[in-house]
Amino acid sequence: MRRFTALPDPSQHALDDALILLRLAVAYAGLAAVSHWAAGQIMQHLGNVLHIDTQFLVLDVLFTGLLMLGSLVIAWLLHPRDPLAWLVGHGFSPGGLVPALLLAVTMVLIANPLANWLDLKLPSPDLLPADPAQPQALTPILDLQAWRLVGAVAVATFWVPLAEEVIFRGWLFKALQRTRPGLWVALPASTLIFALLHSFYSAGGVVVIALLGAGLGWLRWRYDQLWLCVAAHAVYNGLTLLLVAFS
Repeated sequence: MRRFTALPDPSQHALDDALILLRLAVAYAGLAAVSHWAAGQIMQHLGNVLHIDTQFLVLDVLFTGLLMLGSLVIAWLLHPRDPLAWLVGHGFSPGGLVPALLLAVTMVLIANPLANWLDLKLPSPDLLPADPAQPQALTPILDLQAWRLVGAVAVATFWVPLAEEVIFRGWLFKALQRTRPGLWVALPASTLIFALLHSFYSAGGVVVIALLGAGLGWLRWRYDQLWLCVAAHAVYNGLTLLLVAFS
């Protein structure tokens, strides 16, 4: 089976490129569908016994966890020789942490001004009901019980960034680099798909996410260490969460 799924090394012609893209399209769609279905099946059995805040938290953990497990399988199929090293990169370069943190902080600082400049603010849904008599669907983050608050912060600042980076700057980016154009396909394609995943944001928000994705893609290309992308993404999510919580 791996003989048919493994990537050519390197791509020699247009047919190789087309087959790489076909493999990735099938892998991405299949991973999303299977993870969504499996998480939904589990939640059908657990949902009735969990508070709605906990339901969302558990669903995030399940879905992203399944995405990561599936990504390991995909990496093994695409790159049978040492798939883990191919997925996460080689070595440890602390020097890359400085640009990673600068990227995260810069994106947080420009997010709202950029969205405002586009005359489209980032969404900040009002989780409190307009009428106090109406039931409240979700609890504002600072009003969550202590353990739920810790869980929500951990999921938003570590678990979700890890899952997204394993996919977008992990096997997807590395596989797209195997095409003949290399980085010229890997960076814009992975950035576009990453931005479209967040299309529930306003247009300004999608632009910010696209810029973040491009910066994370540059980190992966420059240092070839996935942990730097995870760190930058985690810091970005954490700072954004703080701004939302205290705004």
